[in-house]
Amino acid sequence: MKISAITSYSQPNRVNNSFQAKKVEKPELTKGMNGEELVMKGEANKYFKVVQNVSNSKVGSKFILESKLPQYKGLKMLITPESKLESNKMYIGVQSQKNPSFSGKIYGSIRNDGGKIDTAMADEYKKFWSTGMQEVSSTKYLDKKYAPLLKEDYNFYTPTDGDGTRYKDITTLQGGKTKPASYLPATLAYAPMSLIQGIMSNFARTGKLDDKYELIDVKPAQGSAFAFLEGLRTGKISTEKPIVFSWGDNFSDINISKLMYDYENSDSGFSITVLPVDKSRVKALGVIKAESLDSKRILEFVEKPQDDDYIESIVVDELGKDKCLASVGPYVVSPEALSWIKENYSANPKSFLNPDKGYDFSSMVIAPMLEAFNNGEIKSKDGKTLAMTFYIKPDKESWSDLGAQKDLCAEMKNLRKGKFAYLPEEVISSIKSNTDDKGNLAFNHKAKTMFDDMTSRLNLNAENVITYCE
Repeated sequence: MKISAITSYSQPNRVNNSFQAKKVEKPELTKGMNGEELVMKGEANKYFKVVQNVSNSKVGSKFILESKLPQYKGLKMLITPESKLESNKMYIGVQSQKNPSFSGKIYGSIRNDGGKIDTAMADEYKKFWSTGMQEVSSTKYLDKKYAPLLKEDYNFYTPTDGDGTRYKDITTLQGGKTKPASYLPATLAYAPMSLIQGIMSNFARTGKLDDKYELIDVKPAQGSAFAFLEGLRTGKISTEKPIVFSWGDNFSDINISKLMYDYENSDSGFSITVLPVDKSRVKALGVIKAESLDSKRILEFVEKPQDDDYIESIVVDELGKDKCLASVGPYVVSPEALSWIKENYSANPKSFLNPDKGYDFSSMVIAPMLEAFNNGEIKSKDGKTLAMTFYIKPDKESWSDLGAQKDLCAEMKNLRKGKFAYLPEEVISSIKSNTDDKGNLAFNHKAKTMFDDMTSRLNLNAENVITYCE
């Protein structure tokens, strides 16, 4: 399936011709910061004029308007990107006139077991994406602070061919579908929304993406990196653009645009999102040893360290008592790093094979690449030595691995309290209607109705229960 390289922001409507034709006093007053501009449509210029531009790097785009009507002489208004004045005859607001666009693809992977492909799963993703979710996310929920500043083109990748072992009980309720379809307790257009679709929506906050979703056929799962490695080897995944890589069982509202912006403004060849965690948790996580918080360079990457002395050595005192940095994703992988992976994997696929985990991304991709970065083997096109760096998840943003029922329930309960921001309002509303403050989840309204009735009749106190029915 060939996907055309499309992605661009929808260009904000310019001022209509009748307004443009009029002589505007000091038009430079309407130019704000970072490509933003004060837009006045319809009859707005008949009643108001711009008298001052107070935009600067500290306050952002701000404009002072004054009324032209004699009875309101001296009335001034401060207009910012959060402001809007509109009626059926006029509109005044600050819009981004910069039109950053990047052409790229969204990749997933799907199992082809001797010609047997779960086409229902593939159709679910494609239908979701092609019915307008990329348009909704990229216009209605577009990140307006960092996305307009991005300069590079990007592709996106999420593994979707796993076994879903941790989701076995939940997916049995859902009809036996595997991990990629593990549903959120929400429906969109009467179809369940999966974790993968939530990730795709978050990707779309960086720009208006193509309405197609490409799935790479691979053999039965041989580890988290197998489809990715094969996609690079066969050329199905391009090495010409950076790839934003995210896991299919993570639920977060991490601002990917900010991650990409930081990547572009550094000497990074591979940027890893990290989460400060207590040292008592790191034996179950991949962790990094940082050169310093300022340099953002990674010295070591270890998957699930068990040695207490080593764990003590990676504590970052600046983050608070007993805090370490755990790798969670998403990642940004540079074209140079992608080319290194492709070249080395194509030459010797078995060198990427972990005897215990198969083609494991953490131990068999990240670890050897870090060594190559630290040895100066991976350079930019202009000869600059690149590094593997980290991006610390901001405190206000959320991340969770939903591989356990308690985690899924906890995060949906947090969502009810407004913790997550990136999901479309329609999805958040649906989740709220199918969850409660005690963490009980229903995968459709019918299940919730019956569950609520049952608990009421039997006077049950229920917490973190997942329900589902046909």
